[in-house]
Amino acid sequence: MKRKNNLYKTTSIFFVCTVLILSCEKEKLTSLTPDNLTECPTCETHFRESSRLEALRVVDGKNIVFQYKKYWSANHTDGTPYTGLFFEIPKGRTFFNLDKNTIASEKVVHITMCPNCNTIPLKPIGGKLKGEQIDSKRWLVEAAVALAGPDGRILDTLSFKHYFTRD
Repeated sequence: MKRKNNLYKTTSIFFVCTVLILSCEKEKLTSLTPDNLTECPTCETHFRESSRLEALRVVDGKNIVFQYKKYWSANHTDGTPYTGLFFEIPKGRTFFNLDKNTIASEKVVHITMCPNCNTIPLKPIGGKLKGEQIDSKRWLVEAAVALAGPDGRILDTLSFKHYFTRD
């Protein structure tokens, strides 16, 4: 019986160590580098803690919400039209790499804020969206999100690599 317990303990320890090593390797393989940042003088990139997405609105919650806004004019005021991507991750993470299912869920939304433009609504359906916390005030986020029209055809891809700062 003692021999069986020792074998069980040894196997369990080996399994836990293997999982930990593989988890660390995955983090290294997917880490972001600050090279090739997207230049965008009309963009705003912020994150807000203790928030969540509710349709196209950011409301109080328990997660972190990121807001990417690309204004259509360099002189942006409250009424300036913009295209944006808002996305939510669980609080407490220092790294994220959203899969296709998450990108297509309510946790990622595309927005075109232009009441008089008569634009076609686009929905995120896939691509890549990953980020890494640099410090308590900054995240580095890289995205290439495929956007589909109402019929499901891909009409655009929203791509960027930016630092997001605390709102």
